[in-house]
Amino acid sequence: MADSSYVKSLFGGVEAEVKKAADAAFTYVLANLKLGPFNEGRRALNFQWYWFTGTTAANAGQEFSIAHGMGRIPMVVIPILPLDQVNAQIVPLQVSRAADVNRIYLTSSSTSAAFAVLVE
Repeated sequence: MADSSYVKSLFGGVEAEVKKAADAAFTYVLANLKLGPFNEGRRALNFQWYWFTGTTAANAGQEFSIAHGMGRIPMVVIPILPLDQVNAQIVPLQVSRAADVNRIYLTSSSTSAAFAVLVE
């Protein structure tokens, strides 16, 4: 978690009332960052991360892709283990080629396995 004392130090010469309000706002935001519930293709609650699901190819090592629709090239994929889905799993994923503005390209040693990820 970010150090709120650094943020407080930035308001050194500001009026006490403004300083108190800014401190309360930053403390609230830092203490309440959440991913929120899984919502396919939608943004996480407080982050610029987007929820996606996928299924690995039927053959190990075969490329498959996820259409992300973000309108930009994503930077990372973060595997997620949804605790409300019985038998959910984190599968090994490998980048098979660089992502583009439309798709993420992956391979896996797991076959026909469903998975969930966050994409930034």
